[in-house]
Amino acid sequence: MPYALIDRLRQANPVVLTVANSVTIDKVADGLSAIGASPIMSKEPAEAAAMVQLANAITINLGTITEAQLKQIRAVLDANANRLPVVLDPVAVGSVPYRLKIAHQLLADYHFTVIRGNAGEIAALTGAKWQAHGIDAGQGSMDLATIAQQCAHQYHSLVALSGPTDFVTDGQDVFTNPLGDQYLALNVGSGDMLSSTLAAYLALGEAPLPTCSLACQTFAFAGVQAARDVRGLGQWQSRFFDELCQLTSTSVQEGVVERMNKNND
Repeated sequence: MPYALIDRLRQANPVVLTVANSVTIDKVADGLSAIGASPIMSKEPAEAAAMVQLANAITINLGTITEAQLKQIRAVLDANANRLPVVLDPVAVGSVPYRLKIAHQLLADYHFTVIRGNAGEIAALTGAKWQAHGIDAGQGSMDLATIAQQCAHQYHSLVALSGPTDFVTDGQDVFTNPLGDQYLALNVGSGDMLSSTLAAYLALGEAPLPTCSLACQTFAFAGVQAARDVRGLGQWQSRFFDELCQLTSTSVQEGVVERMNKNND
C-alpha cells in the first residue's frame, strides 16, 4: 500500500474539478480541502475548457442530474479529451431508469478512469440482478467482488465498489478493504466524498489500482476513527472532518495495522 501518497497529496495540493451533486457539494468541497486537495466546482458549460485547464483531476457526479448539467458534463469531458483522470459517480442508477440511461450514454461516449458506486449502482451498470433502494446499496445475492470485476471488464475502467467492505478492481486483481463503519453508510454524501477523494489521489499520477485502494482504505479509516465513542451522526460528521485533516502517511499505516489486528483477534 503506497502510504507515502497521503503526505504527497498535501504537498501537491491538486485541483479537483467536480461537476457536483447539489445535495452534497459542501461536504465534497470540505472533504477535499481536509485531505489536502483544492476543490473547484462548476455549473457553466462556457467555462468548461478553462476549468479543465486548471484542474489535475475530475469527478462527474450524477446525484442531481439535469439536462443543463448533462450539457456541462459533456463540455467538461470533451475539453478533457482523456488528458486528466476522471471518476464517474453514478448515483442511484439502480433505482432511476433515466439516470441509468444517462450513465450508459456517458460510458459509451467517454472513458472513465474509475467508476465509484455502491453495490446497487455497480450492479445496475452491469445488468446484474440486484434490488437497489434509492441512493442506498439495497440487497442482492451475487458476489460483490464478481460484480465489480464484471463492471471493470465491461467498461475497461477501474471499479471501486464501496460499502461495509470496499472492493477495488481492474477486472483481474481485487483489493478488499474491510474497514467499514455504520456512520459512513448513514451519512448522506459519503460516497460523493469518496469519489472526489479518489480523483484527488489519482491526480498524483501513480498506478490507479494501488492508488485507489489506498484512497478507499484511508477514507474508511478516518470514518472508523471518527466513530469512537460518538453519540450520533452529527458528532461523527464533525469528527470525521477532523480525522481527515489529521491523516498522515505514518498515522494511517500504523492505525490500519492496529485496526486489522484487532479485527483478526
